This record gives sequence, structure tokens and C-alpha cells, in this order.
Amino acid sequence: MKLPPPAMRDFIGRATMTLYFTVCAALKAATTVADISKAEWTTSWFIDIGASIASLGFMALVVATTVTRLPPVETARGLEPRISALIGCFAAVALTAVPHVNVVPQLELMANITTVFGFALCIWCLWWLGRSFSILAQARRLVTAGPYQIVRHPLYACEAIVLLGIILRNPRWPTVAVGLIVLAFQYRRVVNEERVLRTAFPEYQEYARRVPMLMPRPSSIGLPASDPR
Repeated sequence: MKLPPPAMRDFIGRATMTLYFTVCAALKAATTVADISKAEWTTSWFIDIGASIASLGFMALVVATTVTRLPPVETARGLEPRISALIGCFAAVALTAVPHVNVVPQLELMANITTVFGFALCIWCLWWLGRSFSILAQARRLVTAGPYQIVRHPLYACEAIVLLGIILRNPRWPTVAVGLIVLAFQYRRVVNEERVLRTAFPEYQEYARRVPMLMPRPSSIGLPASDPR
């Protein structure tokens, strides 16, 4: 069976992602409006609403960057990078099927604060990544400024913070199990993206030498930013 040309595959992937995240954003907007209408005016309520708004903002930015993204200059070959990308990105949806357990208010508050913080960082990372964003392991343009001067894959690190918030809010073994699966496949996405970026951009080798992969070093924080866009 002959595959569609790369331009057509990119269009299909872009259209599918746009539709999926648009639907997710619409559903999140509806639930957020419903939650706001039940105004409880407590600290926990404000933080919970903040988490919903941050999540909605992140999904809206995903749609915007997907629609306007640049064509890829290099794409990971083979089936494994595609499977890892899809599972790593969408496996967390399974968390919605895990029955919720009641937790103490202090833990719920900590979970909500962690989620808000994580989503805020995700928006920051995605804003800098901009038109280079994609789900699959692809190289579009090398971004080394903003959060990308602290670690090479900050969006994945920040998504892990969001995942931690979700687990804290519903600390059950299925939630932890799904979280570990997501993290495992997210790491595979990082490895696959590293290979693609090293192939597409000769200067990536020097960038990787200076900047850590996922965990920031003190020396990598506070460097002057230069926007390559």
C-alpha cells in the first residue's frame, strides 16, 4: 500500500490534532463555565478554576500552534516513534476513567496548585516552541531560547508536573500505573526527538553539550535569552 506524500500526511495529522484538541477545549470550556456558575468563593475553588482555565489556555495554544506550524524538515522513521508519540500524548486520557477517591482538603489544594503551576509552565514552553510544535518526533526549527535554554525538552518536564498534580488529586494505584506508562512513553518521545534533531541540525550537538535534557542545572538558569524565531 502506497503512503500519501509527506505534505498530505502532515495535513492529515494537523487536521486530526486540530479537531481533537478543539473538541477537548470546547468540553473543558463548558465544564469551566458550569463550575464558575457554582461560585463557592473559597481558596480551593479559585485554585480549581485557575487550573481549569490554565488547562483550557494550554489546549487553545496547542490548536493555534498546530494550525500554524512549519513543515517538517526531518521526521523519525519507523513505527515505534509514532506509537510512542501517540501513547505518550494521549494515554493520560485514561485517567478520566479512574474512579475518584476523596482526599483531605490539604492534599486537594496541593494537587490543584501543582496542576496550575504545571499548566502555566506548559503554556510558557509552548509559546516559545510556537510553530515548531508537533506530536510526532519531527524537526521543524531549532528553538534554544526561553525555557529551552534551561533544558532541551522543557515541555515534557512541565507536563510531568501536571501529571503529578492529577495523581495527587486521585491517589489510586490505577492512576499511578497510568502515570508511569505515560512517563515511560514520554521518555521514548524525548529519545526519538533527540535523534531527529541531531540529524536535522548540526548545531544541536553543541546545544546538547551545554544544556541538560530534562533536569535543569544551576548554571543553565539565568542565561540571557535570544529569540531565534
